[in-house]
Amino acid sequence: MTLTVDPSTDEAVEPSLSERLLASTSDPRQRVAVAALAEEGHILARKSVQEAIVWEPGDGTTRCTWEHVVGRLYGLGLEDDERAFLDLVLSIAGVGHQTSLVRFMDLDERRTAIVLRAIVQLSNCDTLAVGTRT
Repeated sequence: MTLTVDPSTDEAVEPSLSERLLASTSDPRQRVAVAALAEEGHILARKSVQEAIVWEPGDGTTRCTWEHVVGRLYGLGLEDDERAFLDLVLSIAGVGHQTSLVRFMDLDERRTAIVLRAIVQLSNCDTLAVGTRT
């Protein structure tokens, strides 16, 4: 694990959970999925989700166990909109999990934008933008 230094205090700062998870995978789909969870913030902060997704094998790394999340999706204590978001993120991660796009109907505007940006990122298209119209 690489520590960074906080310039305001000159103290070592441990990377966040999302930074550790991003550093642990080179798979593009899983990196996009972790980034979406990190951007959403609330779901990855839940202890039940962390217990399902985080695996620390003892070698100083932190890895995603997507399969555990798939198996425990309905036992994580999530609200319907949170579960819909996580369901779509699991499909992005590509761990043998697929969900219907009808799940978008359960998302609020913020989570919809996060998932749409993740899909655009997967497409490697840098000319599409997801956001609000002015």
